[in-house]
Amino acid sequence: MLNNAFRRGWLVCVVLGAALATGACGVRPTTAAIGEPVILAAPVPPSTTTPAAAPAPPLTPVPKVDESGGATGASINPDALVAAAQKAEPNTTLGAVVFDRTLNTELVAVDADRQFSSASLVKLMIAIDVLDQGADGDDRRALARMLSVSDDTIASTYWVKGGRDDIITRVVPLIGLQGTEPPSNPGKWGEVQLTAHDVLRVYQYVMAMPAADNTLIVDALAQAPQYAADDWDQWFGIPDGLDLQWAIKQGWGNNSRTMVLHSTGLVGANWRYVVVLLTEHPLGSGWRTSEDAATAAAHALTGLLPGA
Repeated sequence: MLNNAFRRGWLVCVVLGAALATGACGVRPTTAAIGEPVILAAPVPPSTTTPAAAPAPPLTPVPKVDESGGATGASINPDALVAAAQKAEPNTTLGAVVFDRTLNTELVAVDADRQFSSASLVKLMIAIDVLDQGADGDDRRALARMLSVSDDTIASTYWVKGGRDDIITRVVPLIGLQGTEPPSNPGKWGEVQLTAHDVLRVYQYVMAMPAADNTLIVDALAQAPQYAADDWDQWFGIPDGLDLQWAIKQGWGNNSRTMVLHSTGLVGANWRYVVVLLTEHPLGSGWRTSEDAATAAAHALTGLLPGA
């Protein structure tokens, strides 16, 4: 279960030269007021003597997800997920998808085309873009750390190096995303707008990547430690709610209006399921209860996933 009784989060801005660079997944809790920016120094990309790897070969686009809300094969009552989340935190807005990769079937969808602020989920897109552009050994090690411990500083470096919004402009057609947009302020990567269906498409794309790239990303997500680089307990949602094998990418943070807590990942033997749980809460909602909402939605899936 979650260990921290009180959480605060805010957008992180990174200064590279004189330019603001990013928005955050979430930072180490302090007594500062919610919404106060924390300024970090963006590192210079690491030097390397390893020759750059050749760009990854073109990949087959991910099949588009059924947009009917799972009506062609849903076997899980979406109301159960919503009720569970709102019992933990009454002001929760939930966006969710559960997809069975074995049956190629969407089992449930809840507001799956509603946009949410990405927080650190955008790190999956950053990693895909870096690998698609051609990543050397240092890049690959940095990406693994960025994903497993949700390292904001590494994400900020690649966000700037990759042209900020240009990353989103590249990955949208590459993956076939339909509801993802760059942030209104290109300096805040945590404000990329995305949907539960698009997060599903990201995971589908990852599972179709060349073996070395797929292994890098999935292993990093499967080895996510309990505490992230900023000391945030990231084992809410899927890890706490489902007693199944997982490989997760989580997100947490807030802006001047709302808070978001996201739990997403691959679940079950052979990564049979993709589970995407996006939650949004009014600013000032409790971090603990908001995390509990994501965990409760995950727990509501217990016993409902065929073969799990």
